[in-house]
Amino acid sequence: MAVANAQDGASLVGRVLTSEGSTGFEGAQVAIPELGRTTTTARDGRYRFNDLPAGAHTVVVRYLGAPEDAERVELDAGERMTVDFRLTGEGTQLEDVLVVGQAAGQAAAINQQRASDNLKSVVSADAIGQFPDQNAAEALRRLPGVSVANDQGEGRFVIVRGIDPALSATTINGIRVPGPEDDTRQVNLDVVSSDLLESIEVIKTVTPDMDGDTVGGTVALKSVTAFDRGNSLSLRGYGSFAEINSETSPRLSAAGTRLFSVGDGKDNLGVAGSISWFRRDFGSDNVETSGWPELETPGGDEIRGLEEAEQRDYTITRERLSASLNFDYRPSADSSYFLRTLFSDFSDDELQVTNVFAFEEGDVTALDARSGRFEGAEVERLSEAREETQEIFSLAVGGEHVFGAAWTLDYQAGHAFANEDNPSALGATFVGEDLDVGYDLAPYGSEKPSLFGVGAAFDDAANYALDELVLEDSFTEERENSFEINLRRDTNFGPWAGFLKTGAKARLREKEGRIDAFVYEGFGGDFTVADFVGAPLDYPFGAINPYAGRGEVRDFFFANRDSFELNAEDSDLDSRIDDYDVEENIYAGYVMASVDIGAARIFGGVRVERTEYEAEGTTVRVTDDGVGFDPFVGDKSYTDVLPSLHLRYALGERAVLRASYAETLARPDFEAAAPRAELEIEEDDGEISREGEAGNPDLDPLRAQNLDLSVEFYPGGVSVIGAGVFYKRLDDFFVRSDIAGSGTYAEFDEVIATVNGDSADLYGVELNFVRQFRNLPSPFDGTLISANYTYTDSEATLPFRDGDVPLPRQSENLFNLALGYDKYGISMRLAASFRDAYLDEIEELDDPAFDRYADDHLQFDFTGKFRMAPRLQFFFNVINITDEPFFAYFDEPRYASQYEEYGRTVEFGLGYDF
Repeated sequence: MAVANAQDGASLVGRVLTSEGSTGFEGAQVAIPELGRTTTTARDGRYRFNDLPAGAHTVVVRYLGAPEDAERVELDAGERMTVDFRLTGEGTQLEDVLVVGQAAGQAAAINQQRASDNLKSVVSADAIGQFPDQNAAEALRRLPGVSVANDQGEGRFVIVRGIDPALSATTINGIRVPGPEDDTRQVNLDVVSSDLLESIEVIKTVTPDMDGDTVGGTVALKSVTAFDRGNSLSLRGYGSFAEINSETSPRLSAAGTRLFSVGDGKDNLGVAGSISWFRRDFGSDNVETSGWPELETPGGDEIRGLEEAEQRDYTITRERLSASLNFDYRPSADSSYFLRTLFSDFSDDELQVTNVFAFEEGDVTALDARSGRFEGAEVERLSEAREETQEIFSLAVGGEHVFGAAWTLDYQAGHAFANEDNPSALGATFVGEDLDVGYDLAPYGSEKPSLFGVGAAFDDAANYALDELVLEDSFTEERENSFEINLRRDTNFGPWAGFLKTGAKARLREKEGRIDAFVYEGFGGDFTVADFVGAPLDYPFGAINPYAGRGEVRDFFFANRDSFELNAEDSDLDSRIDDYDVEENIYAGYVMASVDIGAARIFGGVRVERTEYEAEGTTVRVTDDGVGFDPFVGDKSYTDVLPSLHLRYALGERAVLRASYAETLARPDFEAAAPRAELEIEEDDGEISREGEAGNPDLDPLRAQNLDLSVEFYPGGVSVIGAGVFYKRLDDFFVRSDIAGSGTYAEFDEVIATVNGDSADLYGVELNFVRQFRNLPSPFDGTLISANYTYTDSEATLPFRDGDVPLPRQSENLFNLALGYDKYGISMRLAASFRDAYLDEIEELDDPAFDRYADDHLQFDFTGKFRMAPRLQFFFNVINITDEPFFAYFDEPRYASQYEEYGRTVEFGLGYDF
């Protein structure tokens, strides 16, 4: 079909579709070899060539997993022609490779990665469904260079190339998403269900039209649209069995898309909706220590031992409700509009029972390298109940218009918020004194010390007196409004095709934190654990019973609260120290250009970002005369110029070389830069000590120089072999330090705050291999293997340490391996995911013995599907097959910090596609 156009340049548009024409293929390469012009299809399969010369041209379509297709077209001056392609193959097997199963997921991801100008890794909707991943974070753990930090055994934060998650960016449908927690910029991706997503991309190189505040990478989540899937409806229902507490939990999801014909158009309005609900009853068992300082044995020797350690038992009901609703409208081939929303509500109803063994309060009676005994010590029995809710919402509205044969204008406005609400969290502390206690490494090994009491007094609930009740209401919310506009001009630079592009963006962000704390210390009588005993807990690492039950404590508190004695000073201190308001506005503009010279595409430009930061908080001063509060106001403005240059070079039809240089930044965490301080000034026999902790609103951003070089080879079919190297130079990275003796704190002995460090270097290698063995004899031709390996190393210098240290959360080795089989209606995949140990926290600034490391982690998962009918599938998944725990340690593995077990999870269910 041809449509007249007043411009001299011709246009060629169309879609690359499935054989039945219902949905499009993203990432297909569409080329006009005679002109040296190449483009790639958008997520709905659309492609466009602008400003073409009149004449006869050959249009070639290439998509891994399908035969090459070509068509000859004849263009007149000013003509706009529409040419659609339908990818077909010989037989049902190839059709299945294109649209369903493991190979379809791999094909979609590989084609998108191959077609991309910048370096990125992709997880498609089909690939997400091939693993038993419960949220967006877990769906990414299989990618090269990506690891995941867990919470309660479930993936939460995404770590890209060993860079702290707070230094990466997260978007939903192109809109930057804030984090719900009060002290950080990192986004909790366990809040978002993987069922709602059409794809997830990890973009590792930054172009000028992208936000510049990312060092690790950009995690881009895209929800389902009707133009992705055509008319569809899918239903899923699961049961999830948690081994640790023998509980079975439900999981339900539904997704539907519908195309409508509006006006003179056909299928030009798309509506997509999806919803996912998951309720999971589970828990974890935990042993933690506060460190291993030097202790004196009864014989006078010095041995590293425990001063304090904890037993912890968690009982959790986790509920996740996620929903999206998207509208897309295309009144003509030159105009489109969209409205996309995503909302997710994530809640944890948690009971935490803790026994705190304060060995340091007693006298050492026996101590060696593996055990310790103490008499006259103290044990606290804690019962803490909370129902914490986190929400994330994203709304994006915008459009795109093509003018003439060369101009494209697109624009977008967005609103996003994330919050964390923790109302009426109630904690009870019971204290037992003059107890004989100890620890022993022998029963379970050094990674999980056995903590125990000696004698009947330890197990007697009446020996633990109610010492304190604390009720807290806390709320944190971060909001961002954004507006952006981009203008592109397709043009020729002499004989070479290319484009010029410019744009502007404003991001207006606000964050607030509020806590109301009520600390009670008098209760009108003497109460002990015996007055509130809960049902016995099944705890594997020693005796944690008796404890105060959640319902018993809560009933007592709210029935008698008016008669309790409030500690007004501690309540005010706990309430006001964490209250703050932050306003951060970012204004950006950029110019960039791209030119195709033969097989090479060279593109780059410069982005300028202006940051204006204002914050208000409180300085709390604790003196011998009481507690005082002073306002603390901070502000800072700065401008960054961020150039970048990129090369994409096609080494024939089967290989792509990419190289890039980009400068980026990362703004400090809210906890580090918040205007709040807690200072203690005390006098003892004429000696005055001044100590404290403080935020630092004067922090400069971390600035990074990023180099990338990669090559990918596509041997045929759904296969890829890739290798890449990367290097990052980080300046002014964030470290904790003592700033006493300078500025406001000139007369203080110690004030711990975050400051800008010196520099750090990070470099690494990424290897990737995917192969579908369709050339093997049946039945082995359904085999698929995917594997990737990443090596990362870093060196950072700290102002309070000699020598170098690694960057926090940077694992040296990451490895993923998945063995899959997909044929005869059976789809199975066994996956292994490994990460090395990494530096988690620096506890003591000048003492490496207190550096906390998260130990290496190897997890096996299995997913299986059986097609019972053409549209009906049975699912069977096993998560954490080997019951891999979380283990952290200080300095060396024999000095345990935390050991936590979660057990296996088994899922089973049915899915139906209409």
